[in-house]
Amino acid sequence: MQIKTLLERLDYTLLQGSLEGTISGLSHDSRHVSPGDAFLCIAGARFDAHDVVEEVAAMGASLLIVEKEIPVLAGDVTVVKVESTRLAAPLLACAYYGYPAERLTLIGITGSKGKTTTTHMLAEMLRAQGYETGTIGTNGAIFGDQLFELNNSTPDPMEMQMYLSMMVQHGCTHAVIEVSSQGMKQHRADGFEFDCGIWTNISEGDHIGGAEHKDFAEYLACKAMLIQHCKKGFVFRDDPHTDALMKHITVPVRFYGFHEDSDCIISHVEKIFENQTPGFSFSTKGDFCGTYTVHLPGMFNVANAMAAICAAKELGVCDEAINQALGHLNIKGRIDMVYRGEKFSVCVDFAHNGYSTRSHLAALREFRPKRIVCVFGADGNRSKSRRYEMGEASGLLADFSIITAGHNRYEPFAQILADIQKGIDKTNGAYIVIPDRKEAIRYAIEHSQEGDLITIIGLGHETYQEENGVKYPHSDTEFVRKTIRELGL
Repeated sequence: MQIKTLLERLDYTLLQGSLEGTISGLSHDSRHVSPGDAFLCIAGARFDAHDVVEEVAAMGASLLIVEKEIPVLAGDVTVVKVESTRLAAPLLACAYYGYPAERLTLIGITGSKGKTTTTHMLAEMLRAQGYETGTIGTNGAIFGDQLFELNNSTPDPMEMQMYLSMMVQHGCTHAVIEVSSQGMKQHRADGFEFDCGIWTNISEGDHIGGAEHKDFAEYLACKAMLIQHCKKGFVFRDDPHTDALMKHITVPVRFYGFHEDSDCIISHVEKIFENQTPGFSFSTKGDFCGTYTVHLPGMFNVANAMAAICAAKELGVCDEAINQALGHLNIKGRIDMVYRGEKFSVCVDFAHNGYSTRSHLAALREFRPKRIVCVFGADGNRSKSRRYEMGEASGLLADFSIITAGHNRYEPFAQILADIQKGIDKTNGAYIVIPDRKEAIRYAIEHSQEGDLITIIGLGHETYQEENGVKYPHSDTEFVRKTIRELGL
């Protein structure tokens, strides 16, 4: 690629060299620079790539993009200066991959809860309508029969554009993307516009502190940034923070929800129970009228379904395709019934804070179990309120709890356990402690009673467990299946 083509949508100053040269790759990691690469110098909290520009030039980089003054470099290397290399990164990634977003219909989804479920609901609706559709989010980058695991729900700009480019090559016409507040804060989704966006909700106390958001106001503002990146937005009217959100938004928005002042109104909700699976039938009025059935428990999934329906209708999906999609949902790590037997069943879910734990356990009652057994842990190096609230929620809503390890990260399990116990001991709920997660899951299965619904929460779709900075391979789903096989159940 020609240097001037890579830089065509950037404001920059040429410091050294020529724009007539070419580059063969794009990198921001000085450890992995190849001859001919364009190298983006990013100043991080611990390492500033501007300090190694001479080494990078000696490794054969053709182009350096900087935001600070640097010495004149030896050799045939071009240097350009931009105002911010972090802001330049997504624009460079878009150019390097040929602006794939401009050849796709893009839908972005954000919210404290419901992003993953709504993403997969909408993607299935689009597929049922006949649109080749990819997704990028918590469960990975998915298109066709291919799945690529991601480190972040919203990947960095180079990964984002790479997967969008792969989707275009595969023949996709649509892509549905989970957009986290961190993703917006770090400009991972800059450089392109979404055709429509969905905002599901926001929870106080989540993602605040540490390396995430300094306070709730910043968290809310970053959530709003997704809608501002869209031609049109759909916003959940019922959330108590909706009015505050709208102060950040100037693009056209339609509201959905249960409230009568919504533009797209959920009405006549009825619980159903078919083939041992709970769900809801509901109607809509306002911007469009229809009757829909979603085969998932929990009133929150009615709201998630409505969000997906709003975007689907905007994109020309018919009601038949919508209902076909909602009737055949299996979302990894989201009320994922990984085993159903005559004696007991096992569910895996990503619930990892108090709000999601309460919502999840309440929804499981709709399966009509005799007893709910909740296997859970809480994460280290995260808000302690999550631990108190998860303990209290499980103590109140599960019949029996098994407290185990989640991602301890750099905290000792004993400290995390003590915080969980502060919550669960308020409830007088019955529980035991089994620190090893595999042993805890096996204990729940081996000691199951007739009519039990065992739910294992906290890791969901994840395929590792982190302790002392090391990610050990582990999947709740796969371990359940392995244990079931070993026990001959």
